[in-house]
Amino acid sequence: MDPRLALAQQYLNAAKSDAAEKEAAKPRGHRASPTAGTKRIKAFSLSVAPATLVHALLAAMALTFSALAITFTYHMLMVNFVVGRVVALPTGIIVAATLGYLSVCFLGIIESTSTGYTNVDSLEGDWREWFWTLPATLGMLAVAAAVGWILSLVSDTSVWLLIGLCAVVLYPVFQLSSLEAGSPVVPLSLPVVQSFVKHPLGWFVMYGASFALTNALWFIGRAAWRDPPYGMILIVGPLVAVALFFYAWLLGQLAHLISTENDS
Repeated sequence: MDPRLALAQQYLNAAKSDAAEKEAAKPRGHRASPTAGTKRIKAFSLSVAPATLVHALLAAMALTFSALAITFTYHMLMVNFVVGRVVALPTGIIVAATLGYLSVCFLGIIESTSTGYTNVDSLEGDWREWFWTLPATLGMLAVAAAVGWILSLVSDTSVWLLIGLCAVVLYPVFQLSSLEAGSPVVPLSLPVVQSFVKHPLGWFVMYGASFALTNALWFIGRAAWRDPPYGMILIVGPLVAVALFFYAWLLGQLAHLISTENDS
């Protein structure tokens, strides 16, 4: 064998070995698929960074505490209006900070999961900056609820039932569309609408999980309801936070499915 050919083969083997070691050192969600060249659409990825679980725990505590604070403020307003107004100011700040934190975590989970690896590692800024992400999250929910309210004007169906149905059915469409378009003022985008035809199974899973989560939380809340509802809040609050993170993860998986199809 030609010595130069043997030396080239040796260098090639060394390069392959080095590339394999680097690939093995990457997180599982970041590793290249062995079939990436032949199949662009990947299955659901279960890779979740430990930092995301920490944020889920913090979100559960923050959401529960905020709900308790709102309930306590309401009771104070009923007992002594002056005292209730004094309590309302710090409660409003706590609720605004909690909503901003949940919003930025929600968006972080969707965006990171859409790339194949769920990771809410570091959050930039503080709650005053996070608060302005609410139009991209709660704003889309408000649009879906507005559609339900408009439908109730021309229907004999309960307004709250229509608002709930529209929130479950339309919110994921509006949320993914606004993220795809890069603006909360664009609640519909063509790639997301076309995905109903291209990926009906993905949307079926999304809607099935959404209805299951909504009904489960409603039944648990109803079973745990007592007046005053502090005990119910302690039970349902953490469950709502976990459900919110799981829902964001599902949206991210659906966004990943849509984006890989568009790339191909």
